[in-house]
Amino acid sequence: MSIWDEIDSIYNQAGENGQDACTFSVPGTFSGYRGHFPGNPILPGIVQLSFIRRLAERRLGRPLRLAGVRRIKYLRMITPDMPVTLTLALGAGEAEDTWVADASFANDEGKRVSAAKLVFAPKESAI
Repeated sequence: MSIWDEIDSIYNQAGENGQDACTFSVPGTFSGYRGHFPGNPILPGIVQLSFIRRLAERRLGRPLRLAGVRRIKYLRMITPDMPVTLTLALGAGEAEDTWVADASFANDEGKRVSAAKLVFAPKESAI
């Protein structure tokens, strides 16, 4: 099973695909935790970005690639089985056929865990 299959199965468990927000927890068996860090696993930032991209793809109905990063802030750790809510707002980007994603993860107390403002383009484009 690839990490993308694992991410999709986590979203499927959340049951809120393609909406502005989805709540889920990442099980301790998720391969993204391996090596980050033994004895104290936390979800790597790059995996969080992958979750954002995957939700944006579902919302837009097309494969995307990361075309730019405007801002990323990691404020707290995401640990195994911790409930988080990923909120996503998509808008038109400055360049044609791009989208700006304003996304954040919050814990079950409503405290922001991380936030990012990312630019996505269609996977086949060369922006």
